[in-house]
Amino acid sequence: MKKLPYPVGHLACVAAVTILLWQAGAQTPPPLSRYPYLQDMRADRVTVVWVIPDLGEGTVLYSTGQGVLQGEQAQITEIPARVTGLGVPYYKYQTTLTGLRPGTEYSYRVLLDGGELAPPQDFRFRTAPAAPGPFTFLAFGDSGTGLDPQRRLAQLMFLEQPAFVIHTGDIAYENGSFQEFRNNHFSVYSPLMRRSTFFPCPGNHEYNTLGALPYLLLHANPTDGVPEPDRGRYYSFDWGDVHFVSLDSNTPLVEAAAGRGQMVRWLDDDLRRTRKLWRVAYFHHPVRPTSNHEQDPNSALVRQFLEPIFDRHDVQLVLSGHEHTYQQAAPRRGGQFVDPGQGTVNIITGGGGGDLYFVSPREGLVFAASTYHYLRCQVEGPQFSCSAIDSSGQQIDQFTLATPPLLEAAGVVNAASFSTALAPGSLVSIFGRMLSTEEGGARGLPLPTEMGGTNVTLNGRRVPLLFVSRTQINAQLPFDIQGPGTLRVSYAGGSAEVPVTVSEAAPAIFGAGTPRAAVIHANGTLVSDTVPARPGEVVSVFLTGLGRPDSDISAGLPAPASPLISARGPIEAFVGAVSVTPSYAGLTPGFAGLYQANVQVPATLADGSYGLRIVARGVSSNTVTLAVRR
Repeated sequence: MKKLPYPVGHLACVAAVTILLWQAGAQTPPPLSRYPYLQDMRADRVTVVWVIPDLGEGTVLYSTGQGVLQGEQAQITEIPARVTGLGVPYYKYQTTLTGLRPGTEYSYRVLLDGGELAPPQDFRFRTAPAAPGPFTFLAFGDSGTGLDPQRRLAQLMFLEQPAFVIHTGDIAYENGSFQEFRNNHFSVYSPLMRRSTFFPCPGNHEYNTLGALPYLLLHANPTDGVPEPDRGRYYSFDWGDVHFVSLDSNTPLVEAAAGRGQMVRWLDDDLRRTRKLWRVAYFHHPVRPTSNHEQDPNSALVRQFLEPIFDRHDVQLVLSGHEHTYQQAAPRRGGQFVDPGQGTVNIITGGGGGDLYFVSPREGLVFAASTYHYLRCQVEGPQFSCSAIDSSGQQIDQFTLATPPLLEAAGVVNAASFSTALAPGSLVSIFGRMLSTEEGGARGLPLPTEMGGTNVTLNGRRVPLLFVSRTQINAQLPFDIQGPGTLRVSYAGGSAEVPVTVSEAAPAIFGAGTPRAAVIHANGTLVSDTVPARPGEVVSVFLTGLGRPDSDISAGLPAPASPLISARGPIEAFVGAVSVTPSYAGLTPGFAGLYQANVQVPATLADGSYGLRIVARGVSSNTVTLAVRR
């Protein structure tokens, strides 16, 4: 693939432009599409592409409609004649407009050698929002015939004006050739593609021509974090509060399964990094085909290598094609059917225009239809609903994804020791899945009782929150609740509860198992091997779980400096085998739920490392290491 030496640059402000109308009949051979098309839309950028047989200087002018047009010059890549199959090369013009404003509508024009490439008709787009907000996207696959069923659906999809479109593969029948892309894809969806970006994945038919080379050359898919040899074949992107992953279930999956490719490892890492509430994966070969491709070996690889990763990272929705039908399957996890919200919903949306297949009833098949269709999905915060729309514009199926919280067994633990021992006023960590739609920490004191729409109650009373995320919540228990109880996590997606037991005391020192436990010198520096405690020195040990103090205070409030609020005794410290009575044991001033014990290191200790633990009302804390040196 030869890249011609046309640098990317900025045009000066344009006061006037001579309009040269581009006439399709004057081009021999014809362009790939009469119009440019959008790729890789984000909150701050979009890529504009057009492919023609003419070589010149390409420029994209764009504006919000409130200022002077800005310009970007296009890079040019030659598509050789052996790829086009037309006896002549074509030229791919591509420019990425950067520095755009999120959620903003832009108009644009495309120039070739200073003249209009095409009459400007509805050349505008809206960037992705910077923060979670409502949006609609469409999905479909197995479309590329160029025949009437495909074109009828294309007209309906244009009227939807979606934020973007997902294609689940088999874009250009029969062989994914350059000419078939031109005739059966770009010419059909051109009105939609000049306003809404397509995020595709390749089907098996794309691989019939030069290992999907036309597909790769004609698209500008995201490349962030994708291994260089595989760029364009699989990728991920975010839109609002949804993380989308496009996979290639053809050669990259086969290579990864054989230990020669990186896609499966990349997928695991990619999903591990995301903090988005919703996760959607799409690829061509369905997890469980039920019609013509029931024995497809690629689907068997999907089940073996991809499905466990979807389970591990809580992917709620998987879209695929290959089977020329519409199918909604009941949610699964670990290969077994589960309740709504506890597993992945698999959708086959392969009715985009290819010859339809017969589908028979199966266990777990919620709804199926052999009909031309596309999928419309609407996302607004914790609400994610999809409708299947047939070629007459009628809804044939509808489903809503559920994200109720799921609390782990023994998932409510002491925040310092991560044991299940809890006490009144303790700082606790709560672990599970889908615990919040947002991630964030408290910005000050008093602590809030709701964050990101999430609240936690103990025996019906809201508890103060320090931090919330999809998988973890940090909170403080009330000081006046003891004994058996029920802890509940709630947000707009639902609620979940677990039984807990709150004991009189459950002391735990922060930092156990780490090189630096939460023990400090009088000057505020941490005690460590390099800055050890001295015999006779008083050090402060920070912990939680000393239980109800000797004065009334509400959870979530900062403890006062005067008067100090002490813990109810007896409180005892052990440095090695030596018992020490703390000079103070109680709430740390200025903090909520944090206790400290001021302990004098025995003057008789020799240099060395000693176990340090706190015993409250007969209950021992975890043991941390205290370095002592004269």
